[in-house]
Amino acid sequence: MIGLGRRPPRRADVAPGADPGAAPAAAAASAATAPVAAVAQRLFWAWALSAGLALFVAWWLQTRGAWRELVTGDPSGISVGIVVLAVVLTAWCGVRAWRLQAEAAPGSAWRRAHAADLAATPDLAGTLLSERSHGPHETAWWFAGAAIKLGLLGTVVGFIVMATQIGRMPSFDIDQIQNLLKQMTAGMAIALYTTLVGLVANLWLGLQLLLLDRMADRVVADILANTRATKEAPDGRPA
Repeated sequence: MIGLGRRPPRRADVAPGADPGAAPAAAAASAATAPVAAVAQRLFWAWALSAGLALFVAWWLQTRGAWRELVTGDPSGISVGIVVLAVVLTAWCGVRAWRLQAEAAPGSAWRRAHAADLAATPDLAGTLLSERSHGPHETAWWFAGAAIKLGLLGTVVGFIVMATQIGRMPSFDIDQIQNLLKQMTAGMAIALYTTLVGLVANLWLGLQLLLLDRMADRVVADILANTRATKEAPDGRPA
């Protein structure tokens, strides 16, 4: 069905010697690709906006002394490691969003590679396309899961510190119990800080990777739809 306000291709618009059915097929493929490219572009700018907001929150926490409290409260360094992991993976998500924006455009590298795979190894073309679009995401999901696992590791380390302090007590006098409670707060701080930072990092990274997965799905679906339209073009049956 031709949309309102869209002029149907006339026979004069088709180059001499070209297949008349190829023009409607190309128009349909271009119309299907344009929304995907626009969505991919919006995804990248949404990531840029969220990254800017995250930088502002980090700066605000710095003015409140939260980062200093985190470093001093967790002498194990696990919380700092989780933060570094979240920053690196967030930057990777931005690069990946930019890549998806490029691959959603007509004539992208993924589209040309899929066409070449169909010509060389048709049975493996779908698998190769899936590996290009989602393979790197699986590694990123592993690192996102590692953030919360590091938080749980910090919890275990904190309880080990507290148990060690209890085991070193020669007796349970009132004065020694007071000192013990002060020493146990260090282990409790490690457990709580690492758990909190691990949960926040996992939620933040999981949201970004989920959006990237959905965008990759749309790009793959668009590539497959355009491939079917190209195959049907010589028969005059555009998708």
